[in-house]
Order: sequence, then C-alpha cells, then structure tokens
Amino acid sequence: MSTPMLQQVAALKREAGDAILFTRMGDFYELHGEDAVKAAPVMEIALTVRGRGTEYETPMCGVPHFALESYLPKLLAAGYSAAIAEPTAKPEEVKGLLPRALTRIITPGTWLDDDARWLAAVHRIGAAWGIALVQLASGQLRVIPGEGEAFLASTLERLAPQELILAEGAPDAFDLEAARVRLPAWRFEPERARNQVMAFFGWSHLEGVGLDPHPAATGALGALLDQLETIQRGRPAHIQGVSLELGAAGPLLDATSARHLEVFANTLDGSRQGSLLELMDLCRCRMGSRLLKAWLDQPLRDRAALERRWTQVGWFTEDRHRDPVQKLIAGVPDLDRILGRVAMGLATPPELAQLREGLARVQKLPRLMVEEGWFGETADLGIWPEGTPLCGELEAELRRCLAEAPPLELEKGGTILDGVDPELDAVRRLARDAKQVMLELEEEERAASGISSLKIKYNRVFGYYFEITKSNLASAPAHFIRKQTLANAERFTTEKLMAFEQRLLSAESDLLRLEEAQYRRLLARVLEDRAGLASLARAVAFVDVLCALGERARVSGWTRPALSEERELVLAGARHPMLEARMGRECIPNDLSLPPGRAMAVVTGPNMGGKSTFLRTAALLVVLAQTGSYVPAELMRLSLVDRIFTRIGASDFLAKGQSTFMVEMTETARILNQVTPSSLVILDEIGRGTSTRDGLALAEAIALHLRDLKGGEPRTLFATHYFELTKLADDPRIQNLHVEVQEWEEHLLFLHRISPGPADRSYGIQVARLAGLPRPVIAAAQRILADTPEPAIEAPRRGRKARAEAAQPLLPMFDPEPDPLRAELEALDLDGMSPRDVVAWVAARQKERRA
Repeated sequence: MSTPMLQQVAALKREAGDAILFTRMGDFYELHGEDAVKAAPVMEIALTVRGRGTEYETPMCGVPHFALESYLPKLLAAGYSAAIAEPTAKPEEVKGLLPRALTRIITPGTWLDDDARWLAAVHRIGAAWGIALVQLASGQLRVIPGEGEAFLASTLERLAPQELILAEGAPDAFDLEAARVRLPAWRFEPERARNQVMAFFGWSHLEGVGLDPHPAATGALGALLDQLETIQRGRPAHIQGVSLELGAAGPLLDATSARHLEVFANTLDGSRQGSLLELMDLCRCRMGSRLLKAWLDQPLRDRAALERRWTQVGWFTEDRHRDPVQKLIAGVPDLDRILGRVAMGLATPPELAQLREGLARVQKLPRLMVEEGWFGETADLGIWPEGTPLCGELEAELRRCLAEAPPLELEKGGTILDGVDPELDAVRRLARDAKQVMLELEEEERAASGISSLKIKYNRVFGYYFEITKSNLASAPAHFIRKQTLANAERFTTEKLMAFEQRLLSAESDLLRLEEAQYRRLLARVLEDRAGLASLARAVAFVDVLCALGERARVSGWTRPALSEERELVLAGARHPMLEARMGRECIPNDLSLPPGRAMAVVTGPNMGGKSTFLRTAALLVVLAQTGSYVPAELMRLSLVDRIFTRIGASDFLAKGQSTFMVEMTETARILNQVTPSSLVILDEIGRGTSTRDGLALAEAIALHLRDLKGGEPRTLFATHYFELTKLADDPRIQNLHVEVQEWEEHLLFLHRISPGPADRSYGIQVARLAGLPRPVIAAAQRILADTPEPAIEAPRRGRKARAEAAQPLLPMFDPEPDPLRAELEALDLDGMSPRDVVAWVAARQKERRA
C-alpha cells in the first residue's frame, strides 16, 4: 500500500483523466508517475524519483509555483492538458496531510494567458453543420452555421482552433494541428443542447440569439458549453452572450488566400512579422489588436456601414483628434483578460490595480471629447457608442479599498487599505502594538541581564526566542525558560514573551483571513459589473482600431476609397502596402481598370518583373478597403466584393501524397466551385505544374470558365507565361496587361510598371543570367532557343512583317541561297576570342566587302 500522499495524488489523477496532474506541494507543483515521465522532457526539466530505494519509489518532477505559467505553453503545444490541484485548507488548520482538490483544467484551447487560443466544437446533421468557438481569455463566444463538407473544412482551416471537440463516431478528416476531444454523441443532441445553452446563460428561449433555425450549430454550442463547465469546474462568469455569424458576415478570404496574401502571417516562417496585420496594428491596447484582426478576417459587406467606417477613420486622420485619444488608451490594460482571470478566480492584486488605473483613464475619454468640443461630432459619427458604461463606481470602490501598489501574493499582506474594514484595522493595530511591546520587552531584558547583545529572534520552527551566547549564559535571568540548545548558544523564552508571541501570531493569521475576505469581496464586486466591463472593453477597442487605421492613413499618405454602383475595380497609383512600408518611395505605383464588361485581365511578362506583386496589390487593397481602412493609392473605386480567391505560388503536401500540381489543381477547384460574379479572383501561373500542352489547355479552359460564369464574370487577374493565352483578348471582355522591362546588351532592367497589351517574351534566359547560372549554360540555352521553331502564336507580337511571314511561310523550293558570312559568324567561338580578335575579324570582313 502506498503512502497517504501518493494515495491522494492517485485519487486526483483519476479525476483528472488524461490531463497531466500538477499538485501543489508547498512552493512547488509536483508531477508524479507517468505524468512526470511524459511531461519532464516536454517542459525540459529534470526527472527525479520520490522515495528512492523504498517500495514507494515513484518518478517525479516539479516546477516552482510562481513559474507555472512559463512552463504550460510547452506542454499545451505538445497537445497535453494540465489539471491543477490546490490545497483546500491552510497548514495551521489541519494536522497531517493537507486536503487537495482539482481547481481547474487547462487544455490547449483554454489557456487564459494566450488570447489567440480557441476551443471549438463541431456537429453535423445531414449536410448542415455548426461550429461553436470560445476564446476563454477574452470571453468571446461565436457560433457559425453552414452546409457542405468542403465549406466546413475550409472554415475550420481559417479559424485554426487549438482544440477540437467532436462526437464519438463522427468523421474527422480535417487537416488541423489541433488536439481532439471526443464526447458522447448525446451531448450534441439539439434539444438537450438548447436546454444547456439556456441554463448556462439563464435564458428562457433562444429566439433572440437566432439559433432556432440552426440545430446543428445549437448542438455544437451545447456540447462546447458542457465541456467548458466540466474543465473549468463551473461556469466562466465573464462569458456573457453568443455571436451568431451567418454567411453574410463570413470571411472575405479563406485560409489559403489569407496565407498567399500574407494577411495574418508571412509565408516564410509563419510569424506575424511582415504581414498586413503587423503593418496595420498601430493599436495602443491589446483589445484593439484583437478587434483589428477580427475586422481583417470579417470585413464589411454593407455599403452604409462601410461608408460610415471610412468617415470615422477619416476623422482620426487628423493628429489633433487622434493623438490625445491614443495617449489615454495607451494606459488601458486588457480589460477582457482581467475580467476572465477574475471570473476564474485567478486575478492577482496587481491585476486589480491595473483594472482600477485603466478605468480611471477610460473615464477621461468622454470628458476629453466634451472639453475639446468633439462630443457632437463623435456622437454623430458613432465613434463613442452612446450609453457605454464607464464603471465609475467600480473604479471608486477599487481605489477606496485596494493599496496603491499591492503585492503579487495576497499572503504577503498589505493588499487592503486602512479604513475599509473596522475589524481588519483593529487587528492591524494589535499587530503593530504587539511588535512594539516585543521591542520594549527586548530592551527591558537586556537592561536587567546586562547582556548588551541580547535580542529577540524568530524562525518558523521555534517561533520567537531570546538567544544568549555560551559566554553570557552565567548572566541569564532566572525566569528565562530554556527552549533550545545550540553548539555556541542557548535559546530561551519567558511567559511574557510566549503571551505576546501568541497574540502576534493570532493577529497575523487574522490579518490574512480578513484581507482575503475583503479581496474576495472585491473580486465579486468586479463580477457584478462584468456586463458593463465587457461593453466598455468593446468601446475602447473600437476607438483604438479607428485611431490605428487613421494613423496608418495619415503617416503613409493613404486615401479614402469610393464605392461604385457598377461591378468594377479601378486603381490609380496603387502600391503594395507591405512592400511600400519596407521600401518607401522605391515602390512603383500602378494602375488597374476592370470595368463592367471587361472584368478579366491576362498579365504577361518576365519573372521578377512584378506580376505577382501587382496581383497581390489589387487583392490587398480590396481587403483594406472593405475592412474600413484607407488604401495606398491615389484613387480606388470598387463595388463590394463577396470573396477574394487566390492561387499563387507553388507548394506541395507530400505528407498527404499531394504533389505541387495536385495542390494547384485542388486550390483552383475550390475557387471555381465557390466563385460568384461579385468575387475577385487572383490566378498566378495556372497549369505550370504539368506538360505544356496539358497546362495550356487547362489554363485556357479555366479562364473561359470564369469569363462565361453564369450571372457575369468575376473580376479576375490572370498572370501567365503562356503567351498563347493573350489571344483571349480578342474577346472584348478580356484585356491584356504586361510588365515593362528594358533590355540593353546583356542587361535587363525591371521597371515594375504595368502597361496595356501583351509582353513580347518572357526573358527567361536573361533572368537566369541574373540569378547566376554559369555562362556556358546560358550560352547553350541561347543556342537551343535559336534552333527551336517559334510557336505561331508568337507572330502577333513581331510586327506586320512577322505576321506576313507567319501567314505565308517560304516553300522549300524557293529557299534563299545560304549566306557564307552568316555561316561564318555562327561558327565563331566567341567565348574563346578576345576583344582584339573580334575587332580584327570585323575589320577583315569589312575589307572583303569593300573589295
């Protein structure tokens, strides 16, 4: 039979299930048995043994209690969950083993210290499906209904939750790096889920939420809330409601297109650096950064709302409006996160102090607008939502009760101010008086004994005592009671010292108890205002994002887009936003006109000429415009786009058995199956992953499919090296564009400008020379190219004489006689000749001609 402590751990582990159990033992969280063996290498800590050499020998590792949050990310990233067990009593209250209980379970999707983590549940009923997601750090709860397996897979790929809840037996073909949780199918049953949702929020019906027409989504939401209550040991009080996202509010970009355009992360290492989000995130608080990402993910599709947001952003392009607001917001903490930690019982005294100071700053915002004379303007523009609570009473209560700079741990005392609780004040006076009495007692005994070095000391084992060295033992007073003998000293106590020690220890215990009670009252007071705090957080985030968009427009010289009644996309002087940020004035502006009835452009030109940048620029400016941002262009006029589809670059998924060409065709199929006349389509080098004939046939068929789409052709940019496709411009609905280059001798100058008409050639060999290919390879390629018959399609780009020659090829019987000079020139070994040899050869030929 194991020790009582190991028995307790085993019982907790049975309750924790598959989660790694962290048991609080003094100043450490300890892990035992198989949990320790699994977790030690993941967290990169030493694995040791408890009870080594005994029958109770058990693998063990541990982390300091204050460092737990720094170790959890490694564990969660490996797909594990963590169960936290805390003592439920204080050591002085219990004899023997402290009782412990699980207080929370942290899963990959519910870690509070990362506001990018989502826990999702999926449920299907026939072709219909529903996704429910919760972000525990901020309290966001979203529900997304839809139909079709392909749409479900692409939606989950875009949302990228860290943890996925599925019903037992439900199919799982999702390509997600997410931890999986399987729950019994009955927990997704719609009627049970309705009751679960209503019980969670205290509602009597779901009509106001709009969930009734979506039973699959209701099932997903019910299972999600059920699991959330299970792992959090109760209802997280900061989750206040549900956001239902229907198709009209869906994403402008799917995960593939967002990745191609580097909206949220760069394609090099997947980090935020260099992305559109990083460029636009000039927000001063974390709440604003989260909202900005949501706006980029779900842009506006309503004309009136978009015009209003552009006007709001325009108001903040003025420094006098924006600067004072941003200075205030810069000191506002993450109200959502603090509220979440309060709701979970994890908030520390310094976090409540941050909340107090943040509320004080936020209350100055409306006052600032009034003092500056902006209140009428901002009210008309809807910049500060009317009726937003400022939580002034909560701020006043926190200021009345909470110390100016409270300690990190409540046990250290000094968290609650004097004057809050009369009983607490009395105990504090008692503690202070007892200490003063003890100092007086020390001085009294020192004078009576004549031992000048006599002092009252303390340790946790023996409490308070007088310590007398061996040399002074003869002077020890008779009323001293021996307490401990040391090698060089003796420790004593007295009846008076014991009385005051008891009084002091009792006061310290009472201090902690009373402070904790007041602190818990403050936490409960914060939760009373949770609805107001959540509303206030949304208002601050909204203003913060408007300021950030206004600042970007002002600093970078961006302009306001304009909406068109017709289906078109017109750009003048457009620049790639991230490229402009990196290169400044070196970024070449370009124009684009996709008017009604001519919505497709075939873009040709050499590699490195700027085709892909041009394509990405058009798409990114649409993303920015419909987010409500100004854009890097002299002019932009567009009709609203419902989706942006991109197929750019080459990649493979070897682990899934998909080649580069298979990935290319899969992404293209997704576009063709979902595109509408209101979409924007960006296609770059379609068909290059297979043979020329197959690729050309596919590329032309894809272009024709988009051109002839029922209801009208979508706005499409089609970049290609298949010059044969330029013949598509014979149709007045399609235009040719090309990137300009200048060639001088062996040098190629990329102008990065887009002009009407097709390119004359690809300049592939010149680009290869720039890349550093060996000269013999370049020379061989030039010879092979010269010997290769030119496709007939090249003729239209060679002028009138070339067209005549292509239309009427010379018959063999009329071939001209061979030119000996040409033959001699082609036979020259130019690589083996010096410049002097070349000049001598030319001079000799000239002399022969004159003769």
